[in-house]
Amino acid sequence: MLHLLPGDILLAFTDGISEAMNASEDEWGEDRMIAEAQAHADLNAAELMQRLFRAADAFPAGAPQHDDMTLVMLRILV
Repeated sequence: MLHLLPGDILLAFTDGISEAMNASEDEWGEDRMIAEAQAHADLNAAELMQRLFRAADAFPAGAPQHDDMTLVMLRILV
């Protein structure tokens, strides 16, 4: 069982987000995604989602990607 409290954010994502790869074959990774979400946790859910997509898109710096990027976010308000 997962207990969520007011202010918590739950992220569900496909591996296309965490495995976004640059030309050196470095992955953006879950740690970078979590750090980005924590750094901007004060944004509303829509803004935070866009921020995460932009960061995941920027990391590859134009390197071709071959997977979908899906992100579902749930923010507990009450």
